[in-house]
Amino acid sequence: MSDTPEAQIEQAQAAFARGDAKAARTLLHAASKSGNPDAVYAYAVALAYGQGGPIDRPEAAALIARIYGSSPAANRLHRVALASLWAEGKDWRDAAAELVKDARAGQPAETREAGLLCLMAGEDTAGRALLSLAASAGDPAAGMALMRMGYANRNAHKWAAATADGLQRSKHPLAQELLAIPQISLPSSDPPDWSLIKEQLATDFFAAGPADTLIEDISATRYKAALPLPVCDYILTTGLRALRPSMIVDPDTGEQKANPHRQSLSMTFAPNLQDLVHVAVEHRMAAMAGLPPENTERLNLLFYRPGEHYKPHVDYFAPDDPGSTGELNRAGQRAATSLICLHAASQGGATRFPRFDTAWTGTIGEGLSFQNTDENGKPNPLTLHQGEPVLAGWKALASLWIRERDLGVN
Repeated sequence: MSDTPEAQIEQAQAAFARGDAKAARTLLHAASKSGNPDAVYAYAVALAYGQGGPIDRPEAAALIARIYGSSPAANRLHRVALASLWAEGKDWRDAAAELVKDARAGQPAETREAGLLCLMAGEDTAGRALLSLAASAGDPAAGMALMRMGYANRNAHKWAAATADGLQRSKHPLAQELLAIPQISLPSSDPPDWSLIKEQLATDFFAAGPADTLIEDISATRYKAALPLPVCDYILTTGLRALRPSMIVDPDTGEQKANPHRQSLSMTFAPNLQDLVHVAVEHRMAAMAGLPPENTERLNLLFYRPGEHYKPHVDYFAPDDPGSTGELNRAGQRAATSLICLHAASQGGATRFPRFDTAWTGTIGEGLSFQNTDENGKPNPLTLHQGEPVLAGWKALASLWIRERDLGVN
């Protein structure tokens, strides 16, 4: 059996495919010792996500820093590591500075990423300018963002015509909705002020804005404008291809299995599937819950088609279930849940809290956060909730669980 890094990576992929994550991780560890950038990247992902063994995000950050510059994927994961606070002494500001440097060098994906972050920071003019640059360089996600904002006049912008044509040919669930939005030409603007953009993105713009109380007993709070609409579309679009039938954790074994009480599609944004937009959304959803971002699990995308639903359930780990022990030891309870509506069903699909006979549907960009534990840190059964059946259209949510403790090293 060959022991070259390339062969070990191939063997690790085969091990993952047959469900032997532990063997895959061992092979990637061995391959990474050669310094092969692909092997180092794959092993860093395994450490960051806990594939085949314990999570070790500081070590993942150190590894990925060594291969920074080797590929766009490595650069992106490096920024995610910095922004997610995996590396000691590094934080969001360092990640934002790296992003602006790459965007300024003319990288379309990084320019689009910076543009969407500007929208989250409330800097719409800068956001439009950056998205226009990225769209003109052929980035379709930037074109979709400008179309959502109503600035994709296909008679005025070549990229707008290409974006519209691409959507018409696609099976994207947003295609008809976006194509129906009236479009105007982008207003003229000055070239991006990169120094100002770097300064704007280095600030703490994660607060979710105006809020009101939905259910006081479980601190259920609504945020009317948790995310800009183009960012909602982006989170949805970047997760669509990874959607699979939803699973649950078996309380006896801790293993994932099909859930007879839940009919939906879902996916988790593993670190290698993220960029700084996803991390910023995680930071904002943590802020909605009043908890630090280093306590978050990874962002989830939930997708419900007509007839699909989620029966009454709670999000906390049941302390008396054997399968919960590992998770509780890892980082404590799921102290809070934050949700953001990425798309509302035409009919049905509300999130209902039966103990209070109260429901939340939300419009695109609206958020909801509630505490899963009481003031003593104990699981609160009053948080029982359900996803009512979608009767028409489709529903998509961004979902995030925030733990009691830092998830960095387990």
